[in-house]
Amino acid sequence: MTNAIKNNRFRIYPWVFIPLLGLIYYTTFFMMSMMSDANFGFDWIGALIISIQFGLIWSLTQFALNKLLKRGWQMNIQLFIFGVIAIVILNDCIFFTLRTIYVTINYPEFPLFNWLLLVLTSLDGLLKGIIVISLLFSLHFFKRWRLENEENERLKRNELELQNRALKSQLNPHFLFNNLNTLSGLIRQDQSIANEFLKEMSDMYRYILKTTETEVVPLTDEIQFAESYTRLLKKRFGKNFNYSIIVSDYDYVLPPISLHLLLENIIKHNRIDAEFPMHFTIKQKEGSLFVENTISRKNNVDSTKKGLQILTEQYTFLTNKTIEINEDNNLFSVKLPLLKIK
Repeated sequence: MTNAIKNNRFRIYPWVFIPLLGLIYYTTFFMMSMMSDANFGFDWIGALIISIQFGLIWSLTQFALNKLLKRGWQMNIQLFIFGVIAIVILNDCIFFTLRTIYVTINYPEFPLFNWLLLVLTSLDGLLKGIIVISLLFSLHFFKRWRLENEENERLKRNELELQNRALKSQLNPHFLFNNLNTLSGLIRQDQSIANEFLKEMSDMYRYILKTTETEVVPLTDEIQFAESYTRLLKKRFGKNFNYSIIVSDYDYVLPPISLHLLLENIIKHNRIDAEFPMHFTIKQKEGSLFVENTISRKNNVDSTKKGLQILTEQYTFLTNKTIEINEDNNLFSVKLPLLKIK
């Protein structure tokens, strides 16, 4: 539907632009004639005739140009010159046809043809040819640029979707492996807690599967997902893992699994034990979400930083806002711009 609307606009624009171009063209020469002390007044019929000329020249040239391009002609200087020459001839034919009708009706005493008039008309056709061909070439290149830009955006979108799926396929086994180990330990310790843990795991996987094809999700869903995941982590690490989530305005969206990526990043890169307890916060401030955690880095972590890279590319694709990553005073912080619901 959007492409159809855009194409219709390109078809409508000449009907507005060509009469305006004819009026400007006639007015320019009228002003020049006044500077040379001519006594002729502004002739609206003359302006209309020139507009008709431009309309006919534009339509016929565009038709011929499309035919030539379909036959393999290239938009180059040779085609430009050929088009200008064709318009000069076409302009002469149209002018003398319209002049014959106009002069015969209104000024029968004027001659229908003379060589000076032919020369002037040819020069006039040369100017019109340069204008029309230049505009048609520009319009053609603009259309091609727009189509290529749309195709690039489509390919970029497809690439991003594939990256997101690939990322989820990498995170899910990691997530499953870690939490199955936790579940195994909980089964030996407390089966009721293990059952609750298993239920939360299934809810989280359901959310991950549901958002596979989604560009953005409501902030409410992401926070609920983060709360479920942090409850799992709390059961896994016990009193050595603490967190707080402070969000007041849920009228936003953000890329799916954003908080999952950041929480996985925290677990992957930091020690969490009695010697190095972990505390992280998710807090909302000035249209952004800040995810902060204390730093207690593990040794020899095999990291590709793919999660943060994909998250950055998601924001680049969706908006002109970017994520900000800071590390200061033993605190690691990621700022996620929140997107308004459209």
